[in-house]
Amino acid sequence: MMWNRSEADVREWIVRGRPAHRLPDEGALLSMPAYGRHLSSGEIDDLVAYFLAVAQFGWPADPAVAEGREVATRLGCFGCHGPEGRGLVANPGSFKGYVPPWDGPDYPELVRDDAEFGQWVRNGITDRFRSNPAARHFLDSQAIPMPAYGDRVSDEDLAALRTYVAWVRAHPRGSDVK
Repeated sequence: MMWNRSEADVREWIVRGRPAHRLPDEGALLSMPAYGRHLSSGEIDDLVAYFLAVAQFGWPADPAVAEGREVATRLGCFGCHGPEGRGLVANPGSFKGYVPPWDGPDYPELVRDDAEFGQWVRNGITDRFRSNPAARHFLDSQAIPMPAYGDRVSDEDLAALRTYVAWVRAHPRGSDVK
C-alpha cells in the first residue's frame, strides 16, 4: 500500500500486476501476478474494496496532514512502520520484536518531544538512547535500524511528517479519519 496513491493504482496492481506508471522491477525475485484475466469485473471490484477497507487506504482531508503523509510515503516510512505508520512489521533483535508503530503505546517512551522526533528522523537515534547502554544494545542488534535521513529531510518536511504522525496518533484504527 505504501506505493499506491489512488484506488486506481490498487486496481491496476490487481488487474495488471502493477500500475501503468510504474516500470517493471527487473531485479525483483517475485512480481505481482496479473489477475485481470482470471477474475470477473465484480470480483475485482470486491477485491479492491476489501483491500481499501483492510488497509484503511486513503489520504487525509486536511492538506497539512496529507502533506505529511506524502513525505512519509516519499521517505519510505510505511515500509518499516507499516500501513499508515500503524505497525505490523517484525524486527528481530529489537527490544520488543517489532518496528514501533506511531499510534502505539511505545511511542511516548521513544519520542518525548519534537526535538527527539527530529533526532530519530535525522540521526536514526536520539541523544537519550545513544547515551543509554541498554538501549544501544537493542538498537545495534535489531535487523531493521531506523535510517538517518540527515539533511535529506528539510525542516518543512520534518514539520509535515510530525503533523502526520500526530494525526495518526489522534485517529486510532476504526475511528472517523476525516
